[in-house]
Amino acid sequence: MGIGMCGPVLIGHGTKAQKDHFLPRILSGEDYWCQGYSEPDAGSDLARLQMTAVEDGDDLICNGRKIWTTHGHAANWIFCLVRTAREEIPQKGITFLLIDMRTPGIETRPIWFISGEGVQSEIFFSDVRVPKANVVGRIDDGWTVAKYLLLFERGGSVAAPGLKASHCRLIETARATDDGNGHPLISFPDVRARLAQLAAEVANLEAIELRVMSALSAGQGPGPESSMQKTLNTELSQKITHMAMELAGVYAAPFQPHATEIGGRVQIDRAGGDHVAAGPASAWSATTRYFNDRAASIYAGTNEIQRNIMAKAILKI
Repeated sequence: MGIGMCGPVLIGHGTKAQKDHFLPRILSGEDYWCQGYSEPDAGSDLARLQMTAVEDGDDLICNGRKIWTTHGHAANWIFCLVRTAREEIPQKGITFLLIDMRTPGIETRPIWFISGEGVQSEIFFSDVRVPKANVVGRIDDGWTVAKYLLLFERGGSVAAPGLKASHCRLIETARATDDGNGHPLISFPDVRARLAQLAAEVANLEAIELRVMSALSAGQGPGPESSMQKTLNTELSQKITHMAMELAGVYAAPFQPHATEIGGRVQIDRAGGDHVAAGPASAWSATTRYFNDRAASIYAGTNEIQRNIMAKAILKI
């Protein structure tokens, strides 16, 4: 989130002092960022956010809470949207603020999933004092900054290389797995047809991403193509993880956090001694990746919202 979101925002809207201080630390990994957007009553309808920031001299005093904060337990900085004024239009009166997670008054509570993961957190802010120098853009105009960030959260990067690698693993799995009668799954026409369709879709996404990268290299923003990237990328990833789970067959059923890292801290009882992984390595995380990918078409604005944006900005509907 530092390199993919906060960094581009600082380049586009930050002060020279903010760029000089934060950008090298983002690249070095010294600062690890999380995103403070969602609240208990303001998720998809982000403009309803209620976390307040009241001016007090050279500082802003912040009170409120954020939820579903990915890696909030690990981050040492958070970029937040806070409410600095009450306006008739809810998108007004919002400020984009950088907050040091070590500031007094911040409490982070991990949200434990049924799987035992603690990837996301709820963060409470009680009279947290933040310098006004940490405001990105202008006070009360954070919505402008947030929309700019969303262009990079949705697009402005590349997913095709990773999807190509995942597709290659699908092919390897289909070659190595048989139907129980000695016939490799790759020998079935419907399996080959699905793999070919996925390869064509990955190539299509790659072409779009190269076009966006070209625009970025010329100093332009991602533009509405970022909505296209986000929609194609997430839905294609869902298709790939779905097929990977199908190829895993019965070995998709066991939950095996001891066999692979799955992205977060896992509470697991190892009292029984060494755990034996069930099935081939390709199956160990297939179901975990499938379920995690279900959220991909929701975050950064649902894919239904992305289609509305494309209809308006690209098709002029």
